[in-house]
Amino acid sequence: MSARRATSLLAASLLAAGVALTASTPAFAKSSIALRADPHSVAVGGQIHLVAAGTTDDLGGVPIRLCVEERVGRGPWHVVGCGHEGTLRLSVRARHAGAVAFRAELLGVNGQGHVVVDRVTPPVTVHVR
Repeated sequence: MSARRATSLLAASLLAAGVALTASTPAFAKSSIALRADPHSVAVGGQIHLVAAGTTDDLGGVPIRLCVEERVGRGPWHVVGCGHEGTLRLSVRARHAGAVAFRAELLGVNGQGHVVVDRVTPPVTVHVR
């Protein structure tokens, strides 16, 4: 066998093996989520504008909700608003002085009717003076 033919045969074998490997590799789900708050410092009574963006295919086609939660100081998290996955824009009024934290969540409902959290952003803090 000539060197040229051997090289061609080797290249064809490697290509076929790569295609077979690629075809048998499972697909990975993709999701992303982000939250932005503006301004980062506001007077009591001022407006805080929130923009959350998120999408996922991790939950296999179930309807997804994008929610934003608020926490004052070290208190519990409370839902400020929810919408469909994509982009959610909200405005909230700063009611008390101190630190106010916000986070966004991607939520789905599984086949048994239970709420499943897919992703959560790190908290974004706004200082209210």
